[in-house]
Amino acid sequence: MKPVGEWDDKQLANLIANYQRLQRVDDPYYLEALSEMARRKGAGLDFEKTFSAVLKAAKERRFLCYKQLADESEVEWSRVRYAANQHLGDLIEYAHRKGWPLLSAIIVNQQNLADGHMEPSTLRGFCEAARSLGYAVADEKVFLKDQQQRVFEWAGKQEGAQ
Repeated sequence: MKPVGEWDDKQLANLIANYQRLQRVDDPYYLEALSEMARRKGAGLDFEKTFSAVLKAAKERRFLCYKQLADESEVEWSRVRYAANQHLGDLIEYAHRKGWPLLSAIIVNQQNLADGHMEPSTLRGFCEAARSLGYAVADEKVFLKDQQQRVFEWAGKQEGAQ
């Protein structure tokens, strides 16, 4: 198959949809296509830089805020704030397909950096994304704390490679 970077946006979206329809979402080519689509649709948010920032913060057992992600990609937060939800949704799916915890669990609003709390609408969106991937979420706050702990534990075992 040709490199995913050679597909145009429509072709790439169709490719991703076909992999999902055929339930081949663990295929490395699918993961590469998902990462490429996230890069293109991030409005300047860079998928690799987001991953690196999350991994670094998680290794240090700290939370990240949205503005810090924008800063990592060297874009203004006001320019990417509407693309951030899709960008982080793609990160959740990518992490899930790799067998990792839901990495965006440690990304919170700036005022919640100390405790990792998510605002109700953010928590709802995070849990909806998790449910769409088959996670059973009974208590959203408990689920979030569990995923945050899993992200920290997972990061402690990583050498930094994707």
